[in-house]
Amino acid sequence: MPLSWTEIKHRAIAFSKKWQDETREAAERQPFWEDFFGVFGLQRRHFAIFEARVKMLSGQWGSIDVHWPGTLLVEHKSAGEDLDKAHGQGMDYIQGLISSGRGNEVPRYLIVSDFQRIAIHDLEPEPDPEAPQLQRLPASFEFPLADFHKHIRHFFFMAGYKRHKLNPEDPANEEATRLMCDLHDALEAGDYGTDVPGRAGHELKQFLVRLLFCLFAEDNGLFDPRAFQFYLEDHTAADGSDLGPKLHELFEVLNTPEDRRQKHLEPDLAQFPYINGLLFAERLALPAFTSAMRAKLLACCAFEWDSISPAVFGSLFQAVMDAKERRKIGAHYTAERNILKVVRSLFLDDLSAEFDRAKKLKIGKRERLSALQKKIAALRFLDPACGCGNFLVITYRELRALELEILLELHAGQQQMGEAEVFNLSLIITIRILVPQHQLVTRGGSLILRADIGKQLSHRHLLKRVDAHNL
Repeated sequence: MPLSWTEIKHRAIAFSKKWQDETREAAERQPFWEDFFGVFGLQRRHFAIFEARVKMLSGQWGSIDVHWPGTLLVEHKSAGEDLDKAHGQGMDYIQGLISSGRGNEVPRYLIVSDFQRIAIHDLEPEPDPEAPQLQRLPASFEFPLADFHKHIRHFFFMAGYKRHKLNPEDPANEEATRLMCDLHDALEAGDYGTDVPGRAGHELKQFLVRLLFCLFAEDNGLFDPRAFQFYLEDHTAADGSDLGPKLHELFEVLNTPEDRRQKHLEPDLAQFPYINGLLFAERLALPAFTSAMRAKLLACCAFEWDSISPAVFGSLFQAVMDAKERRKIGAHYTAERNILKVVRSLFLDDLSAEFDRAKKLKIGKRERLSALQKKIAALRFLDPACGCGNFLVITYRELRALELEILLELHAGQQQMGEAEVFNLSLIITIRILVPQHQLVTRGGSLILRADIGKQLSHRHLLKRVDAHNL
């Protein structure tokens, strides 16, 4: 049975810390890759060979640093060396395998590294045309070793998992909903934030939105990995008696800019970023927790929220509400696949086609691309029965993804930029949901999506670093 993604993530963090200062290729590359395989629970010698010999097209013999026949080839360099050159050398080895009649050993994946950077290349990409733009893994991408834990799903083939296409009936959605429903029911049974006994009111709904946001945030790059879970485990009593005050203290920190916080704030609180957008602005009553309720919240923390699309944030919250309440407000869940079909047919396919035409131009390419970016930014969308706002949130995500492609085309070949520079380049700043009853839910979903977009920006080499919560 493969390791859980949570276990792999913890191993990846430990791996990055162990090797963060290494530079010597000859002395340490083999131990580095032994440990790399270990992150995914694999013993390297059962799968891959060090220094595998291959006859090159030139007639000379070369040595592949790591070769997993039919799956993976690794070319490793000393710190600071050119990874593009390493990629070219790896492709030469692959051509050598083919020319020498060893086609069955040709790998699908090529990884190059200099200890401090890792780049993975999928030589047989299988794009899913129905997937959201930001869920389509690029055929090639590079990241610093310190961010390995953020990108482990790109190595699904090593972990023993398969790459799944968009599934609107994903069982993970059902499990996430069940966990949140258990927590909701426990809070409601204790009459926290209810309009009348046994019926959820504004405070309970807002409290749950904040918790749901924190759960998404620690698995989607807004918080450090498991920061919310570790804070609860390490700083609250097992009987749950102080959990309400500790959550209130955390919400206060999340609502306070870093430069305005108390100087002596404990480090486990100070590590959390400022979350703008008023999500944590309103002061709520303190909920009273029991040991059983604390256990339900920790069960939610243990769930792998990065397996849930941020676009279903609102729908997941809506599913926690009482069924009668949902029918009363006319709320209806629409699967993400179906939302994508609608937005593509209405406008996105036309905009994408316009982008494809513009980037092929020999003359006037920059002007056409700039005009398209301004056109996209000027669009306005109205969903008068928006429910939890999924149509609008997914529209926002897809337009930001298309704008990212335009920016990459406009600034190809330039040095990496800082977050402020990229923020200034973007013309699509935000979306506004003019339905107060659902504004909080949609705000939480859009903040998570901005973090997801921030991760994609860093994947695509436009940024040195993305301060996602301020995107």
